[in-house]
Amino acid sequence: MSSIKLKHSGGNSVIIAAPSSNPASDRTITVPGDADATVLTNQTNLAATQSSLVKITDASWNSSVSTVSVDNLDTSTYKYFKMLWNHKPSEQGRRLSFRWRENSTDQTTGAYDWNFGRYYGASTNYIAENADKVEVTADMGHDLNEGCQLIFEIYPKTSAENGYHGNAVFWHGVFHENAGYIRGISGSAFYDGGASYFPNGFKLYMNVGNLEKGNYVLYGVKR
Repeated sequence: MSSIKLKHSGGNSVIIAAPSSNPASDRTITVPGDADATVLTNQTNLAATQSSLVKITDASWNSSVSTVSVDNLDTSTYKYFKMLWNHKPSEQGRRLSFRWRENSTDQTTGAYDWNFGRYYGASTNYIAENADKVEVTADMGHDLNEGCQLIFEIYPKTSAENGYHGNAVFWHGVFHENAGYIRGISGSAFYDGGASYFPNGFKLYMNVGNLEKGNYVLYGVKR
């Protein structure tokens, strides 16, 4: 196997070595001058160096919907999911809610424990135990540029998790109250309904009224 030594005028060199097997065609390779580098030309190797964060789906709506459900999540491939969410409610003074789903069926058992803090200007903590859903926000406004902008980390339980690990949701972001005041928000929730409940979906909806306009992008994080 031959190699080429290219010497810079400053005195240091870059050494380019031929591959151990004959390539399918000629290659042109540019390497950085300030570090040793291994250049991958095989697509499988390139894919292996990419992030474990994979975009799964996205959606948007410009007219009112009662719920947004995401089902058939591949929980064997992805340990948890990240979602960027924006929406405006159809009515003033309503709250965004969350429920787990298994095989497209809502989990309504009163075993959700949740809390969130509201910040900026006024600080208030909200909490509930053994509820039949998760409340994600306090009362929101529905005028132009109101509603909420949130990031979720959604961690469904599978048989691969130990004990009660999983069936947890974490979120943070901003929302606008009825009077247009912006508030920061940070929350968490846990479904305490047993160690053998394995959801593969979830839904978001308003406690009253509809989701008037919105969009989301969902990513999976590989195990």
